[in-house]
Amino acid sequence: MHNPTYLACKEFGYNFLAPMLSRYISALDEKKGNYLPVCLAREGWLLKQIIHDLQKNNLINLPHPPVYLKVSRTLLFRALLGHASLFSIALKNSYEGNLSSLFNSRFGLQNYEIEKIIPKPMLKMPVSLPEDTNSLIDLLTPYLSKFEALAAPTLNSVRNYFKSVGISDAAEPLLLDVGYSGTIQKLITLILERDTSGFYFIATKPGVSKVGSNNVSMQGVLKENVALGDGYHLLDRSLFIECLLTAPHGQVADIREQSDGSFQFIYGRKAATQRQFQNLNAVHEGALDGVIYSLKNNIQYTTEEIEDLYYTFLKSRNAIPHTLWHLFSADDDISGNGIVNPLDLFGI
Repeated sequence: MHNPTYLACKEFGYNFLAPMLSRYISALDEKKGNYLPVCLAREGWLLKQIIHDLQKNNLINLPHPPVYLKVSRTLLFRALLGHASLFSIALKNSYEGNLSSLFNSRFGLQNYEIEKIIPKPMLKMPVSLPEDTNSLIDLLTPYLSKFEALAAPTLNSVRNYFKSVGISDAAEPLLLDVGYSGTIQKLITLILERDTSGFYFIATKPGVSKVGSNNVSMQGVLKENVALGDGYHLLDRSLFIECLLTAPHGQVADIREQSDGSFQFIYGRKAATQRQFQNLNAVHEGALDGVIYSLKNNIQYTTEEIEDLYYTFLKSRNAIPHTLWHLFSADDDISGNGIVNPLDLFGI
């Protein structure tokens, strides 16, 4: 006999997550080509489990088994410090704070690492992004070679990690994630120096673009050509999806290759979802059951049905079981906001 909390969490996963996941997985199953499904951390944690179980039960037919890739913007920003084109990517999203805190939160650098490169008086300089992006790039460019030297161990470990999981060669990586602008995909492309494709719930700028000398292709299943703040509910309040599609580990902050060829991951702090993962795991169980039922019975969900369901659940806090409220917690350190609760953030 399961306890009421477990049952409430599982039922919510079945009703809230399963329809959008079913639509996404069905679209993936229809995708042609010899691609390697690469589930990006941390939202890809559940995606990998679902794909694995569906393949095992012959409910989908993908060209290769999925890979779970432990990456984050913070890790890849750190790895690419010193790369000429990094700052134009890494400094475009909003941030309020000083230069020191920016390097702490967005690039995962410790104070002693920053102080070896940037003069201390500069580190207290206030930063407001994206307004200060161009001036900040000009300010930091003279330090590129020092940043590159600092980043070398991380970049080398990331490259070897990518090789170890098989995304450096063979089939083209198809990166699976919630979305939206493909920042992680672009960073991975810079490191791999090969073409990549992204298969997202939502893609703000779909199609093919250039990153370095390689092509980056992006596709959105539920919606394309929509930006944050346009009023599209699934995107503007996508933080709820990200809270539930997460892994038991925190954000990957750094990686080190060990002498035996294994990799040690350094994680950031845990949000409530990581500390209470047994409850989130019940949500995931319900989502998996719902996806399996949909595919076995050929139940198809339209985008409009998924949008209506999402809006209904998030219209009132009472539409979400009280036992799940604590799961809506996410780290937004990359923007300088720390741990955020979307229920409070959006006044639900």
